[in-house]
Amino acid sequence: MRMGAVRGGGAAGVFRQVQGVRGVRRRGETVGVVDFGSREIRVLIARQDDGDEMAILGHGAAPGHGCVSQGVVQDRNAAQAALRQALTQAERAARVKVHSLFCGINGRNVETFIREGNVKVEHDVVEQEHMLEARDIASRDILAAGKRITSSITAQEWYLDDLRVQNPLGIRGQVLKTRMHFAQIPAVIEENLAACIESLRLELEDLIFSPLAAALGCLTPEDRELGAAVLDLGRSTTGLAVYRDFRILGSHCFSWGGYHLTRDIAAGLQVSFDEADALILEHGISDRFVRSELGDRPLVHIPGQSAEEGPTPIKLKTVVPGAPTTVDSGEIDVILYERAHELLVKVRQHVQSRGLSKSLVRGVVLTGGASKIRNIVAVAEAVFQTPCRIGKPVGIQVGTHELLDPEYSTAVGIARHAFQYRAAARDGQIELRGAGSSVLRRTARFIRRYFL
Repeated sequence: MRMGAVRGGGAAGVFRQVQGVRGVRRRGETVGVVDFGSREIRVLIARQDDGDEMAILGHGAAPGHGCVSQGVVQDRNAAQAALRQALTQAERAARVKVHSLFCGINGRNVETFIREGNVKVEHDVVEQEHMLEARDIASRDILAAGKRITSSITAQEWYLDDLRVQNPLGIRGQVLKTRMHFAQIPAVIEENLAACIESLRLELEDLIFSPLAAALGCLTPEDRELGAAVLDLGRSTTGLAVYRDFRILGSHCFSWGGYHLTRDIAAGLQVSFDEADALILEHGISDRFVRSELGDRPLVHIPGQSAEEGPTPIKLKTVVPGAPTTVDSGEIDVILYERAHELLVKVRQHVQSRGLSKSLVRGVVLTGGASKIRNIVAVAEAVFQTPCRIGKPVGIQVGTHELLDPEYSTAVGIARHAFQYRAAARDGQIELRGAGSSVLRRTARFIRRYFL
């Protein structure tokens, strides 16, 4: 059973299993993953032996050039070419040929849900059919035409007679309950990502909601137990995921990201988008805008970045005709601070409106490309009034420090999901058959339950 999607327009509650899991997990098994970012398309090939630490065998990245924006494929040919380039780099570095990929997914108009499903256990021993039925029941009220329902094996919980268990299969009890996280995503987003992957003669093995993947990539076990929020600051979207007691409490995908800062700088200074990006990364947010809000707390600077020495004149390179060619750095400071503060306040309001603020015992972890903007952590601390830090990939063996960049948190999280998905398949927690057989099983369960 694929945990990635439910077709809203088909038989109610049918989880679609994409063929692609090749055999049971073995020592040294490898997976391939792709993160379709707006700025870059990234591919990782990873191996996991015994234990939780992964080895990244190879990676590749290709400029996106806007071929994917807010999760939506904008130019299929360009997306295919970028994926092919990144995949080729990764396979050459890993010296491994992959036949399937796991993929992250997000986008506009995404809704997320946490639902429960309860099933009476026949013969007092949990079987795979009980687990499938509990998942089906949990997903019933969120199915919709033109939508896909994604869920991850890493974002579900099991309870037997109200006692939490990791894997209920084969355990005795009377009532089985599951608590699952779902993301409802426009079908066109998944279909076009799948078509891009399949055009390279690869199989799409499973999907995971990108904010969950970012959390899997950069949160420590202590973060997930004590309580923390992950804010994945991408170029066109910002993902949010909140955890506590090793359970997902809520998630969201905001339809804005670092590109909004780029647009503001480009408009305010009348420069190109490329120069606006360079100015943002070079100058960041001014110390003086956050110092008064932080009080005695020190500013957090990214290693390698120098502290601010005061406003200075900046020579611009790509201004439109008639516009000033020199600007005081103070103008950049004002634009960046005001917009970053505004966007982070929107996140805080979302968290507060859902009663999640009290769960941020370990604070807010910022990851993704825009998290590298100087002083963005300080602005976040001022807004959330809780400790904040940069989130980098954890629990991996790498041959290059490039993979410890916050931009790779999501890709690493997809790989972590991939190994747990494969393990669940090996242990019989999920089925690996197509939608048709799932329909037959559901029909049989319905007849057996209500007519026999």
